[in-house]
Amino acid sequence: MTAIAEREFREAVDALGLNPEHGDWDSIRHFNLVMELEARWGAKIPISDVERLKTFHDFYFRIPVRPAKVLAVDADNTLWSGIVSEDGPDSVVPHAEFQKGLLELRTKGVMLALLSKNDPAAGGRSPIERAFARGDMPLSLGDFSFVGVDWGPKPGNLLSAAKALNVGRDSFVFVDDNSHERAQMRAHLPEVMVVEGMDRWCAQGMAGLAEHLGATYFADMGKTDEDRLRAMRPANLPQLDPARMEFSKADYLKTLGLRVSPSLATAGDVPRLAQMAGKTNQFNATTIRRNEDDFRRLLDDAGKRVYVFRLDDRFGELGLVCYVVADVARAAITDFVMSCRAMGRTLEFFAYGYVCRELGRKAMEIDFLPTAKNAPFAAFMDRLAHGETGTFCVGD
Repeated sequence: MTAIAEREFREAVDALGLNPEHGDWDSIRHFNLVMELEARWGAKIPISDVERLKTFHDFYFRIPVRPAKVLAVDADNTLWSGIVSEDGPDSVVPHAEFQKGLLELRTKGVMLALLSKNDPAAGGRSPIERAFARGDMPLSLGDFSFVGVDWGPKPGNLLSAAKALNVGRDSFVFVDDNSHERAQMRAHLPEVMVVEGMDRWCAQGMAGLAEHLGATYFADMGKTDEDRLRAMRPANLPQLDPARMEFSKADYLKTLGLRVSPSLATAGDVPRLAQMAGKTNQFNATTIRRNEDDFRRLLDDAGKRVYVFRLDDRFGELGLVCYVVADVARAAITDFVMSCRAMGRTLEFFAYGYVCRELGRKAMEIDFLPTAKNAPFAAFMDRLAHGETGTFCVGD
């Protein structure tokens, strides 16, 4: 059975004049929408349940969906509260009820796949491995049938999961707190069932979400021993195919319509700059922890330039996600920081090239202090050293 996207359902009920969120909603319209659910979308609603349908989502989730086999979930702010690469593996707070619910789904035959933008597995040393190794984390990496952890596009990792698990793309349900990731998954792999309404679930710490997923997408799972056995088979790490023959990262980036608004920083940017300086570890040249006063002094220093970069794509705005501090006399970059939300989009090459052009240089020295956490920045330095400068970002 074909699933209908929430957007399509909303457009349909709007066209029928049957949107329960409209102010003129009444019992007649309520009854008519129930009839449409049954006639148009094949819903089977007992009389005893009709009065319980109150909100838009109540109606939407009564539409039957095709059976699913795999639940693909994000990690940061989905399996736990916090960003493991920035807050640290010991600081994230598990959504324990949600994780226990996923374990219950696994015992019924639902295969779990982890799709997370983080440092890949490194023999137990990566932040995400250390987070899952915590004693208060109900899930472990071994509970996943597929582990896709890197900085690449999630649609590509899902294709790798489909190949590794030998299931179709339309067998996946995708859960991610990030609206950009959900929009990109829908755009590139429309067969995947993307769970919406995540703001509501995030606000309540994902409580009840596993039960909802089980009832909505996986009600038929667990009827055979084979289902349960396959779901209990752990992933082999590492598992991703770097080539991703079915999904070109370059083609993916071209479709995003990445647009950058570069400028010199202003006083209004200072709180965000201090926030990034205090939290960002992965793509941070030196991990210098500057506060708001430090940035105000930099803005007042005639010998320094603070450049900020705002990014958006066809799915919406990401905001101020990168800054670069340059020492004009030295023709050197002293700070180069980019949010993990912007990684994998080639913004770093745009930012570097922009600063060089602004200061009339073909190349600039970058102050770089390797740490245990900034391997992504080290990889960027290596790519620069090998002459890589290409970017899919376009400046405004």
